[in-house]
Amino acid sequence: MSFTDAEIAQYEEQGYLQGPRVLSDEQIVALQLHIDAILDGQVDFPKHLMGETVEQSRAKGQLPSVKVVNLFRHDPIFAGLLDNAAIGALAHQLMQGPVRLWEDQMIYKPSFDEQTVLAWHQDYTYWDHVGPAEMGTCWIALDDATVDNGCMHVVPGSHRWDLDYTREDVDGSDPDWLLERPGIPADADLTPVACEVAAGHCHFHHCKTFHGSFGNKTASARRSYIMHLMPGDTRRLGDNWNERQGDVEIVPIGAVLKGATYPVLKPAPSQGVVSHMTTEK
Repeated sequence: MSFTDAEIAQYEEQGYLQGPRVLSDEQIVALQLHIDAILDGQVDFPKHLMGETVEQSRAKGQLPSVKVVNLFRHDPIFAGLLDNAAIGALAHQLMQGPVRLWEDQMIYKPSFDEQTVLAWHQDYTYWDHVGPAEMGTCWIALDDATVDNGCMHVVPGSHRWDLDYTREDVDGSDPDWLLERPGIPADADLTPVACEVAAGHCHFHHCKTFHGSFGNKTASARRSYIMHLMPGDTRRLGDNWNERQGDVEIVPIGAVLKGATYPVLKPAPSQGVVSHMTTEK
């Protein structure tokens, strides 16, 4: 399983790319059931990694959704996805190898909840204690992700824009805050593109691509599993700031971030660790 040269060029130029099917029907059902068990408290999982319920988020004036993070480090079912040959092969086409798993998460959008909005953001805003900013995400649908149930939207080419802000500057009360930042080119097209993904299929986006999602207007929940990935030359630049993330202080500042807590995805046998990613910022 591999991307064509044209698809790789799209990722480099536009900052996102639709991917193929990477999970079987059996795997989808198993993950759906396991997620439901985690959310229902039937599986022993660290509470501080389970985020907040929709009701708790609303009470604090925050954007509601259910998000569980750091799954692979605490749950053998999700750790097993590291052996997914298709995901590993695709990731190594888009990033310099060896590609490692930075962190993962599950996002659950309840049915008939149009307030489950995920504000426009760039992932690297929250990852800038490591670099360079060439990390990426493999977003996997566990239910069909559609416009009606809140699929991801992206702004093509936004990963190339040079914006000057930090996570402390973000206005969490305004979903459109990022779209109004200084540094966006005057002639930039901010028209969002919907990224509908069929269950079991994947979607990749660059860590600086503007993306977000809207609410779920349907009668069914929308679940997704997200693998945040880092190229083989990703190094520690700063210190830990969020206990829900992995520990970057296992290596000295300036050292490549690697070790058992940052496992390598397996490339296809013919790939080795050759990079096809040449995006300039």
